[in-house]
Amino acid sequence: MKMQFPDPPMVRALCSLLVISHHFQTVNAEGFKVIGPDGPVVAVLGGDAELPCRLSPPLSAEHMQVRWYRSRFDSHVHLYENGMDQNEGQIPEYRGRTELIKSHISNGSVSLRIHSVELRDEGSYNCFFWSDPYYEEATLELKVAALGTAPVISINDHQDRGIRAVCESTGWYPEPEVTWRQEDGQSLTSLSETKTQEHNGLFNITNSLLMRTNQYGKISCRIRNIILSEERESAISISDEFFRRVSRWVVSLSIILGSVLIFCGLLVALVLYHSRKEHKEKANLSAEVKSLSAELEWRRCCSYAVDVTLDPETAHPWLLLTDDGKTVKRGGTGEDLLFNPLRFDSYLCVLGSEGFTWGRHYWEVEVGGGRLWQLGVCRESVRRKGWITRSPEEGYWAMGLWYGGGYRALTSPETPLPLSESPPRAVGIFLDYEAGEVSFYDAENKSHLFTFSDPFSGPLLPYFCTYGALRIRPVPDWE
Repeated sequence: MKMQFPDPPMVRALCSLLVISHHFQTVNAEGFKVIGPDGPVVAVLGGDAELPCRLSPPLSAEHMQVRWYRSRFDSHVHLYENGMDQNEGQIPEYRGRTELIKSHISNGSVSLRIHSVELRDEGSYNCFFWSDPYYEEATLELKVAALGTAPVISINDHQDRGIRAVCESTGWYPEPEVTWRQEDGQSLTSLSETKTQEHNGLFNITNSLLMRTNQYGKISCRIRNIILSEERESAISISDEFFRRVSRWVVSLSIILGSVLIFCGLLVALVLYHSRKEHKEKANLSAEVKSLSAELEWRRCCSYAVDVTLDPETAHPWLLLTDDGKTVKRGGTGEDLLFNPLRFDSYLCVLGSEGFTWGRHYWEVEVGGGRLWQLGVCRESVRRKGWITRSPEEGYWAMGLWYGGGYRALTSPETPLPLSESPPRAVGIFLDYEAGEVSFYDAENKSHLFTFSDPFSGPLLPYFCTYGALRIRPVPDWE
């Protein structure tokens, strides 16, 4: 009797079915495991976070329930069920911010992506898989980190026969490490340290260092985020002249006192001489410290430099703007005077393209000499047609050059500024939105001109007004 065997393709198909059947019988008998990452997932504040999770053995999860939750099972961060995402019952603060990455879901691997990460997102998350009758979950840890601003070093005062340097920076999370270092890299001991936490949870850092001798030459302040393993650093060199002037009086007085019994009369004369000399040197030292402090204050402003451009939609028709939006001058034709509600029609003014609703921002404008101009910020909602009273009450915080060469701040009433002897050729504008301050600086000699203090609300726009020409220039990189 002749035996018939199945053809090879059929044999291969039967073998495959047996293997698959055995695999699922094993899974059905033993269930599955859920595996998360070995350590915490780190995300940068404001960026995206991805929390990975997978099944072992690698089964398809397309028809499973995949639930991400935190403390309560019934309040989910994200839910995938019946082959689609389910929005009902999602925690309100995660709505529109979560996404399940399903590109490898057929292998049991999924990731939860959280957009625009906030500080409150930090903590534990549970990744839960369910395929009746089996379910399993894993716990993941999300850490949020923020890299603050570049540290700014200032010289606050001269005390205890030494110089006190202060390092400041804002916007860190978690609380960072702060170290002072000398030029060869060795660490210096801090005199005092103050850390404060703002209402938004970020850390602002103030750290002081007292130096009684200038054996270090150049010093630097380094602030490090321990989670990101990233740091920011600033350095400064302080002249030996500061320390020579601090110590000179002590040396001279010691010599005089050693001869007091022999030269009483000479002692009195020398004491008076050195007293007058010390007074003069202290005055000179105070002037130098003041100059250095002004320099460091300007450097602090420069660290918040922003790219400002002019908005042609707001420009008076008699103004001409360059294509790059950096220069404005008088010379337009006056056309389309009434066609644009955003445009100024009585004053030769133009606004910046980008508005500010938070934070610190600095830009510089070349004003030239002799022609009338105004600079500052204004509310986005200010009136732009007809007669305008430019004052803080009307939403303008500005200063400028008036007829006759007089400089004024547009307070109510206006405040004259005694700048006629050395008029600024470039003006720096520094906006600190949260502090409610707009400050103006002579960008050439780095001196402070005026500061407005007012609480702000709503978007603020850079404000320019000229009967000559103005140019927004790049802020110098003082590093």
